[in-house]
Amino acid sequence: MRKYLKYPILLAFALVSTHSFGQKCGHDLLEEEIKRQNPNYESNWAEFISTVDFDSDQKTEGTVFTIPVVVHIIYDDASDNITDKQVKNAIKVLNEDYRRLNPDTNDTRGTFLNVAADCEIEFKLAKLDPNGNCHTGITRTQSALSVNANNNVKGLKSWPRTKYVNIWVVRSIDLGSSGQGTVLGYAYKPSPGQSTTYDGIVIRHDRMGRIGTSSSRGRTLTHEMGHYLGLDHPFKGGCFQGDNCADTPPVDEASFGCNLTANTCSNDNPNLPDQIENYMDYADDDCVNMFTDDQKAIMRASLNSAPLRGYLVSATNATATGIDPQAALPCAPQAMFEANQTVICNGTTVQFTDKSEFGNPTSWSWYFPGGTPSTSTAQNPTVTYSSMSGIGYKNFTVGLTVTNATGSSQSLVDGYMSVRRNGGGTHMWVNNFNSGFEFHNIPNGTWHIENADGDDITWERNSYNHYEGNYCVKLDNFNNDPDNSDALITDQIVVSRTTAMSLGFRYAIASKPGQAQDKLRISVSQDCGETWEEVRTILGPLLYAALNKANPWNPTSASNWRSTSINLNDYGGGAPIMIKVDFISGGGNNAFLDAFNLDVTLDQEELSANSITIFPNPSNGLFQIEG
Repeated sequence: MRKYLKYPILLAFALVSTHSFGQKCGHDLLEEEIKRQNPNYESNWAEFISTVDFDSDQKTEGTVFTIPVVVHIIYDDASDNITDKQVKNAIKVLNEDYRRLNPDTNDTRGTFLNVAADCEIEFKLAKLDPNGNCHTGITRTQSALSVNANNNVKGLKSWPRTKYVNIWVVRSIDLGSSGQGTVLGYAYKPSPGQSTTYDGIVIRHDRMGRIGTSSSRGRTLTHEMGHYLGLDHPFKGGCFQGDNCADTPPVDEASFGCNLTANTCSNDNPNLPDQIENYMDYADDDCVNMFTDDQKAIMRASLNSAPLRGYLVSATNATATGIDPQAALPCAPQAMFEANQTVICNGTTVQFTDKSEFGNPTSWSWYFPGGTPSTSTAQNPTVTYSSMSGIGYKNFTVGLTVTNATGSSQSLVDGYMSVRRNGGGTHMWVNNFNSGFEFHNIPNGTWHIENADGDDITWERNSYNHYEGNYCVKLDNFNNDPDNSDALITDQIVVSRTTAMSLGFRYAIASKPGQAQDKLRISVSQDCGETWEEVRTILGPLLYAALNKANPWNPTSASNWRSTSINLNDYGGGAPIMIKVDFISGGGNNAFLDAFNLDVTLDQEELSANSITIFPNPSNGLFQIEG
């Protein structure tokens, strides 16, 4: 049954409220306002819907529309002046959801899998401003209008609506209607000739992405962008009106929570349950995970219509806004890179990838001391490190200079690559090797840092909030990207004389509201890090010392620290081992580690004092034994 929209509206918004007041008061007020201002809108929208091809049997069309975005951060004070990283994370979530690359696609019930759509729509932050100057696509304006914001913030800063999707990020929203509930964001559907005042998206800062100040999984922006591209709520008008989409079952009222058994309308044939998974309903962020084929058809039709959103996705506009990857930008590139692994054995070949931003590079100059080749002009070179001799490890610098017609920049990272002599070391730590935090910064001879995503968030030595001594290590997971992996890896530990062994340490980790998916994974390698065997993963209730912390969290007492002890007997008496403690972000709060302790029992073979060497001697608490 096609659910044609009888009374189209121009504006829709996301709410958290009761069922009685969740949608009616505020939404109806704004709808009536738009109708008074644009009496032809309903007939125009009905005419547009009549042109949409809902009957295509192609699940993919092969043409991906890419839309330029500008994000205007309207902040009241530093607490809601979100970072560029959080904005980029919000765009990442948007792209996952619209390409059906979101990590929770497996949660779509089998009933709806056949209509779940890759919308073939992507979003990019603009790289050129309206004057053709290089730009990040993010603006910042401090204003008290950020509090209880509405369309008034749009006059503070906006870019031409015919070239960019304008997104205004504010502290709170007030649409001027009593009983409307808490408005999380709102957006206008497309209409010919609409002004900037009645276009774009306004959204609260704590609904942008999954990191930083966000207290959500970032689906509010997904929802509002759906309105911007022409979608209605599936519950619009109850069981007998609908959203123009035959593959979204009728819903009597907005869905709250995550009730997968709900079936509020029975006038559809076949009689299907409410599509709680749909991004355009009000179900919890953890429950929504899909658009449908018909919703895709409407959004892509609006992008194919010049009077609606078609101007955004033209080739001319891609060049004008700088999002065309082939276009030469009038600005120097910003050098960035990453490697597929940074803690390696001698003889390992590593893949390096250029990740430079801003201007598009036309030439590359790499610097690999200790590697073969030691230099390269390829964009993404491979390098082999095979010059290690002796025992232990050595860190090597990596550098990249990128250039285009406008200029150049360099990224030089000291100690980026850590190379171990494969199978060789004669090192052993005694108990309490947490002294690696007490007397030395990291990385050091005890710990190496692995920052797989190559960003600026990684484990750092911290002189506050420690469990014992004067130092611990901290990960700024509050601002981390979900799924990022940040690890501490030990140097090789000789265990040939060990008959029993266990690893213990303390950890203090908190979750964010609605974000409790972090993991702490401990692994062991017996081949210098070539392969790793997981020995313990800590998650859920065992992981968190504090829950639902909306602001950056730090442990304040010993009671915030939890402990674990991991039996490593299976690895004793053999090849040297390395231990990896890997934090996989689930969008939660900060993480702290301290008081590492490797308890070992040695065999009873008599050792001559003359055959034992302790170094350095005298020691400052971090020392090694050879024997």
